[in-house]
Amino acid sequence: MTRATDLRVIWPVAVMLVSASCSSSEDENKVESSASTTGAAGTAANSGKGQDKDKPTPKQLAVSGPVEGGTGRPFTASAADLAGRGYTEKEFFFEGDATQYALDGEMSPDGKWTLKPGDKAAFKSRLLVRRPKDASKFNGTVVVEWLNVSGGADGDPGFMYNAEEILREGYAFVGVSAQAVGVEGGGLSLGGAGAKPLKQADPERYASLFLFNDTATSEIYTQAAKVIRDAEQVDVLDGLKPKHLIAYGESQSAMRMVSYVNGVHPLAKVYDGFFIHSRSAGGVPFGNMAGLLGGFGGGGVAKIRDDIDAKVFQFQTETDVTGMLGFLSARQPDTDKLRTWEVAGTAHADQYITDFNAALASEGSISCKDANNGPQPFVIRAALHALNTWLVDGTEPPKAEVLATNETGMPKTDAHGNSLGGVRSPAVDVPISTLSGAPAGTSGDFFCFLFGSTTPFTPEKLKMLYPTHDAYVKQVESAAKKSREAGFLLEPEQQLIVEQAKAAKIPQ
Repeated sequence: MTRATDLRVIWPVAVMLVSASCSSSEDENKVESSASTTGAAGTAANSGKGQDKDKPTPKQLAVSGPVEGGTGRPFTASAADLAGRGYTEKEFFFEGDATQYALDGEMSPDGKWTLKPGDKAAFKSRLLVRRPKDASKFNGTVVVEWLNVSGGADGDPGFMYNAEEILREGYAFVGVSAQAVGVEGGGLSLGGAGAKPLKQADPERYASLFLFNDTATSEIYTQAAKVIRDAEQVDVLDGLKPKHLIAYGESQSAMRMVSYVNGVHPLAKVYDGFFIHSRSAGGVPFGNMAGLLGGFGGGGVAKIRDDIDAKVFQFQTETDVTGMLGFLSARQPDTDKLRTWEVAGTAHADQYITDFNAALASEGSISCKDANNGPQPFVIRAALHALNTWLVDGTEPPKAEVLATNETGMPKTDAHGNSLGGVRSPAVDVPISTLSGAPAGTSGDFFCFLFGSTTPFTPEKLKMLYPTHDAYVKQVESAAKKSREAGFLLEPEQQLIVEQAKAAKIPQ
């Protein structure tokens, strides 16, 4: 049976789909505050409205909010039941000066890059904050997502995939509007008619924002961390005391995260850990960060520098490793500061992410038949949990095999067409379908190549593999237990996988 996948907006080549959803925000009195900050020197070659481009006016880092007005709710408000899970969702604006960095030398494959600062220019952007309402439920870690703008609007795929882990374990979450496409619009946008930047989606609420190009995105992301940590300004965490900040970037944002880790982090040192989700082989070139695909095919091979002082976790799907994103050439060994999981049976985008926002299907949607329905959402929660544990008590995440490839870089597969090697799960070890990071055919919209494929086994094949439904369930139980014991699943996902197996239609 085929399934149509409807999406509000889409990810382009090497970048993930984004969806803008809406939920109510609490009414709060607007508070404004400002404080000086010692950021990295220099800033952008662009300037804000009314600013002298030749003589930038220094600005203090300032925060305002919680934001009200307009539609009364934040853009990119979560589709998850935050209130029902004991969470609040509020929005804040922050503004100041941001630095445009230039590369001093080359973007060498080893990632040991040196940056030099440029001029300063003003910006004003926003933070989307989700936090446990009960401070005693906070686990001390804030996931700070570089919001993905590939569809022409802010999206939070990192939160979507990790919502269950974030909400049940008590993380705080902050989404950062770091790029001009999400605020101002313009440039190359792969979104449909339903994809609008902030200032078009809600002009009344976001009219005061200004971020005119992407020359200083890295410093804006750095300033966001400083706002989160500095309760002397407006306390965006409303009393929570963060112990660790995890920088999170997915797809296009993951490429920018690679550049941040290799070039900016040695100067800024404001994030404790980095979660790089679905990156390509390279990073985004400095001084050319405005292009949507600036890091795809334009940055060469970029490994993570081996002298990094923070923990770095890379989570890669089949599409990222052996598909056109070409991560294969950027592989490097795990270290005491770097861990990489390549996950068998997964795709860059998949059925889970579309189901998460199914209620938002609207104009500009696309349709992909039989999108990948693999284990990405289950395994990625274990990955985030492992990174946080690494930060909290030093316990290193489990090491995993890489995906098996042949001499041409193509994936090696088993008799059922599923990939060999990589992080294993019941989906590929006790299969009822072929799960691939590549599309099964050309049906659906052009960008369906990002959504991989699910090809269900025939009833005859299922009967041959699993003589009874009970036999299938027992094999899944065994495989799920093995995956959890290896550290690639958490207990709630182990249980959910077994429940899904019990509900699966296996011929008797």
